[in-house]
Amino acid sequence: MKKNIFLLIILLITNQTTYSQFLYSTNADSLMLNSKVVTPDTALVNKFNPQKPLWLPVLESIGQNLLMGGFNFVTGSEFAKISTSTIAHNFERGWATDADMFPTNMLGHPFQGSMYYNFARSSGYNYWVSLGVASIGSWQWEYFMENEPPAWNDQVMTSYGGSLIGEVFYRMSNLIIDESTVGSERFWRELGAGIFNPARLINRLIFGRTSRVTHEQLYKKENFLGEVAFGGNNVAEGTSFDNAKKNPMLTLDFAYGRLFKSSKIEPFDFFRFKVALNFKDQPLFGQLSLYNIFTGNVVKYKNKSEFLYGVFGYFDYLENNVYQVGATGAGLGIGYKTKSTRAFQFVGTLNAGAIFMGGANSDYAVDNNVGFLDSARTYNMGPGALVKAETFFRFSFGSLFIGYDFWWIHTWDGAAGDEFIGMLAPKLRIRVYRNWFVGLEYLLYHRFGRYDNLENRNYRNNEQRFFIGYAF
Repeated sequence: MKKNIFLLIILLITNQTTYSQFLYSTNADSLMLNSKVVTPDTALVNKFNPQKPLWLPVLESIGQNLLMGGFNFVTGSEFAKISTSTIAHNFERGWATDADMFPTNMLGHPFQGSMYYNFARSSGYNYWVSLGVASIGSWQWEYFMENEPPAWNDQVMTSYGGSLIGEVFYRMSNLIIDESTVGSERFWRELGAGIFNPARLINRLIFGRTSRVTHEQLYKKENFLGEVAFGGNNVAEGTSFDNAKKNPMLTLDFAYGRLFKSSKIEPFDFFRFKVALNFKDQPLFGQLSLYNIFTGNVVKYKNKSEFLYGVFGYFDYLENNVYQVGATGAGLGIGYKTKSTRAFQFVGTLNAGAIFMGGANSDYAVDNNVGFLDSARTYNMGPGALVKAETFFRFSFGSLFIGYDFWWIHTWDGAAGDEFIGMLAPKLRIRVYRNWFVGLEYLLYHRFGRYDNLENRNYRNNEQRFFIGYAF
């Protein structure tokens, strides 16, 4: 399969064409036909994968909490020293916010929630029911498994944030699972899917599906585009290129499904998932972000251009030696794409939504201790709003992508005030040979901190990236 991730939101999704045909086709819409797309028959799914009782994933989530709590207790974590009195105190104290590190709150808890979510999803439940199970698992953890008051920020990030990541992992594992295979291929497929989705692997083992051989198509699969790139970045503390930290990094950019879909749009019929891993002077997870469509509609025009409107979900996590930004939310989005020609195509999207919970580092956050924990957070945290805009230009020699993200976070806990954060990210890629390409990306980060009782802060930082990649 020869594919190009930078056509993340457009019509050009295929498994059967070469990369050069993919870029230069004069009728790119025809490339949307994909023999690998699977829409399973509901009757067959009910026969081979009947829905399990709802109490099962709920019980599995509680079991996961007990195992995690036991591990934390054995390894000496203070918060894991629970008793009936700590549980009673949690119910008396009620919801609060905690002082965990940024990666724990903004990334660790969503990963934890993705496990709860996929216990339900792999038991035959849809997105919304699985989100409910994730919420139950998170609630039980917050009230019963820690001697700290239950944290509202954790409840949001674990349940809703976990559902977004969890569904992405579920769809990606669908692409790997093939129950018609046997032997070593079957082993590696099950293991590969389990790496993305360990909760699903547990249930597949329990339900006897890892060893079942059938040629029936039981798992939904959509077109996808992917890109892996390796290169280096240079993160500066100002707008110059000096006083910067250089770092090798590996990135994955993955788009699933069709954003401009002519039939009924259901949750996660399209999503885009981005990961950046660092290997030297930066945090390991430099970025993990996604956005997905929940529902929407597409209007087609006589000139073969298309307009989209819908409801979207968002998850953002960015961290390096200069800034930390995390947020999860939902909102409304629109998109427009022109007719594809051999030489050119334009695609653009605009999203605006609410941030249910977000966080951003601040010079003043360390001055705001969380009293009942006798500790301090290095970032401000609270709800807010976001705007996301993307444009894509496809040329005969490659492509230009321009993205802009804006987050407003109103502080619930930390230095009282508001964080206004923006990031402009133009990215040029040039095809060098078949699926191989080289690229340059420039990130301009700006933040204005407006505080109630402290001096305001205004920052500009930049990052440059150079990479070589392969599209699949």
